[in-house]
Amino acid sequence: MITKSLFICFLFSFNLAFGQVIQSGIILPDQRDEEEICCIYVPEDGFTVYNQPNGEITGHLTGDVKQNLGDQYNYQIFFVDDSTKRETQIDLENLQEIAYEIWALTYSTRINGFVKLKLEHDGQDLWLKESDIDKVGFEIVDWQTFLSNNVENLLGYYANDPGLNLREKPTTDSKIIKTLKGDTHQILPTKEHKRLWTKVKVIIYKEHPCRANVTEEDNIMQELEGWVKIIDDNGQPNVWYYSRGC
Repeated sequence: MITKSLFICFLFSFNLAFGQVIQSGIILPDQRDEEEICCIYVPEDGFTVYNQPNGEITGHLTGDVKQNLGDQYNYQIFFVDDSTKRETQIDLENLQEIAYEIWALTYSTRINGFVKLKLEHDGQDLWLKESDIDKVGFEIVDWQTFLSNNVENLLGYYANDPGLNLREKPTTDSKIIKTLKGDTHQILPTKEHKRLWTKVKVIIYKEHPCRANVTEEDNIMQELEGWVKIIDDNGQPNVWYYSRGC
């Protein structure tokens, strides 16, 4: 007889095999070139927060609170509790910097038309409704899509420690072309995906371009192509990037 825990593991493995992965990512305005959107990506009237999917409204995430004054207004966001009216500032460390001094909310779970944010308030999960997000001109973007769409806006991506295997095919038993490590192995994702895998181009530099005192051509040691598992089994990035440029 299969135990309950083994059955759950079986279902999880089955879902991964057929591409039904646990999603995680960031919440972005669908038009990011508007100057009025700065510097934390939250709509003017904030986001309505729920205690669980299809649950009760517990508060709002917004910058429009009484204590948010002065020249740091655009760099501060608060959770406002609907019952107590208490305003609690959210530390920027709980958000993801996606460009120079631009931060976005991140989510760790997507289920039944809701996303769970990667932050808590008084030990309670914070959930946003997908239809609410859409109504205020924002969108839910999983990490795999974000990394591919922003390859030209960031200084490439680099493998998380202890490294990331570049393979000939999008499977764990495929031949390893090279193990990518450090910030001289620049990973450039394409938009070709197979489940958690992404086809990439890799440029191997003598020195990171920001530190090099030679031309781009002289600094390049090797160029490769292959597949990397760009996100892990939970949909989190297996790569990092310099959000503030050189």
